[in-house]
Amino acid sequence: MSESESATSFTLRPATPHDLAPVTALLVGAHLAPNALDAQFGPQFAVAVDTVSGAVIAAAGIERYGDGDETVGLLRSAVVDAPWRGRGIGAALTHDRLAWAEFASLRAVYLLTETAAEYWPRFGFERTARDAAPAALAASHEWRQGCPASAVAMCLKMPQLRG
Repeated sequence: MSESESATSFTLRPATPHDLAPVTALLVGAHLAPNALDAQFGPQFAVAVDTVSGAVIAAAGIERYGDGDETVGLLRSAVVDAPWRGRGIGAALTHDRLAWAEFASLRAVYLLTETAAEYWPRFGFERTARDAAPAALAASHEWRQGCPASAVAMCLKMPQLRG
């Protein structure tokens, strides 16, 4: 493997409990709050790993809120370590998590952003009123306290592929 290949080679995998500390460090390093990250951290989160060093270099997750056909997701903790940005890792993680949301039969995926409202429409997210969120999501720590009221709320309605 050439040096340039190793500098851009990564794999995605579901997060494990051992990934919580490195993901928290990535969030803090990117000036993002790891608000109650441990509450739902697990395989509904994914990490990108440098194939050479094995280091966690990026992460994204979806928290679940609601019941049955009304279950929605909250995309959060989307972060890429600064030296790895601009290489498609964030897009790969987003596609991976949205595929997970589809597999999990989520009705919609929401997110809050203070700085990236122009990034998310490429994945189908649209701005929405923050108070339009389903009650279970609106009661979550992230929705109530994790992001300031000035954060932009966005929603992606998931296509339902169920029989």
